[in-house]
Amino acid sequence: MDGDEESCLPANTVEHASPEHEERNKDLQDMISELPHEILVSILSLMTFKEAVRTSVLSRRWKKLWSYTTGSLDFEDSKAEQDISHNTKSLGAGRFKFIGWVNRMLNSHQGSRIREFRVRFDLNNRSRRYVDEWVAVALAKRVQNLKLDFLPFLRKFDSPRYTFPSKFILPSAKCRYDLSCLRSLDLKFVNLTDENLDCILTSCPFLEELVIVCSELLSHIKVKGSSLSLKHLFIHCSDLTTFEVSAPNLVSLAYHNASKGGPQVLIENAPLLTSVTLGALYDPVSIYLHPLCSSLPQLEALHLHMNLFKVVFVVPVQILLQSSLRSCNYNVLIFQDGLEIPQFPMLFNLRYLTWLVQTSDTASLLGLTSLIEAAPFLHHFELKLEWTEPWRRRNAKRVNATPNQYLKEVKILGFRGYAIDSEIISYLLERATMLEEIVVDPHPHACLTEGTFMEEKQAARKKAEQLKPKLPHAAKLIIL
Repeated sequence: MDGDEESCLPANTVEHASPEHEERNKDLQDMISELPHEILVSILSLMTFKEAVRTSVLSRRWKKLWSYTTGSLDFEDSKAEQDISHNTKSLGAGRFKFIGWVNRMLNSHQGSRIREFRVRFDLNNRSRRYVDEWVAVALAKRVQNLKLDFLPFLRKFDSPRYTFPSKFILPSAKCRYDLSCLRSLDLKFVNLTDENLDCILTSCPFLEELVIVCSELLSHIKVKGSSLSLKHLFIHCSDLTTFEVSAPNLVSLAYHNASKGGPQVLIENAPLLTSVTLGALYDPVSIYLHPLCSSLPQLEALHLHMNLFKVVFVVPVQILLQSSLRSCNYNVLIFQDGLEIPQFPMLFNLRYLTWLVQTSDTASLLGLTSLIEAAPFLHHFELKLEWTEPWRRRNAKRVNATPNQYLKEVKILGFRGYAIDSEIISYLLERATMLEEIVVDPHPHACLTEGTFMEEKQAARKKAEQLKPKLPHAAKLIIL
């Protein structure tokens, strides 16, 4: 909800209605207004925060009804964010107005419980006193979903970051709250200490989703416990030294490392883990991928965010498989064109594979075709290319492919028809003998030549059209 919209009618309200239409609306409004207070509050609790507050202008009876809702308290000022980002409004003034608005709304809220409390604004540790009070109110109302997103609007990360208050969760704290109602915790650009994370995991027996993005104080992440209810875990942090997972109910795991030399993800007990997302900005993603593929043969969906490198070295990787307590050795070869040649175990359950790749045409993805070869029942493959300026052009290479009759869908985003995407498409078309559909998006996100965006898009479309004669029988080519 925007800060300037505390009590206004929905934007799509009809301004010029017929007398008959106005009479019907009035009758309907009168009928709804006659409902008991509890029922009206239940109805408002199903609405968004903005919609619920807007009903306060309907009549005197409706003026305070929203304040008893048990649904979502959602605080976001997108207009202020836009003004601050475009330097038409000062950040200090925007923060002052936003904090005052949240304080007024929380002081007016009379409900004893809330399902969700969400704040999204550029706030830091200087606003700690107010944010602490908001968190205290949310925990006192036994909030189920707590979301704090303090992403800097001006993309300056040098200001002191807000730290989640330990006084509310540590066992020795005098003002500790009962966290048993918490189902999801989403902290973005909020500092969280190792001790606080441990306390949250032990104090929230029904926590099912945990999201931590850009916490500067975390170094040892240990999500371990036979009684954990956690189903979804998303970690995007730098400078971690430990990342251990033992969660019997975990279904999805996402880990993005934005620093060099991040830790392995050691998984000991996750029999239900079927979806994994891995991202590495500086390290070869295969360093993180191998232990997961080895310890999680049940994987059904794998999403990789890769950055291809231009160096020559051999990475020996020794993995201790916690599930079998045995050691495995892998060699990952990184050639000068960024080609990775890892050895993958068979992934018989893998059905969905996506690659988001930051690259230039000097690199190659053919080395990672061994991952596709290790998934004989792969059904859907998606490749999204984010291009950088190429230093040189090269000829496309070819690699032999094992036929796969289960691969039905292929999607290529950011297609240009250069060597890196042409060779991987040729490989896929040769492998997918029963392919049903290939979707190609030739829209360029950056100009790599002296031409315009439109000229590059038209050139990419022409190259995409040249794929038609190469398609397996009955396969469709869709060019976006």
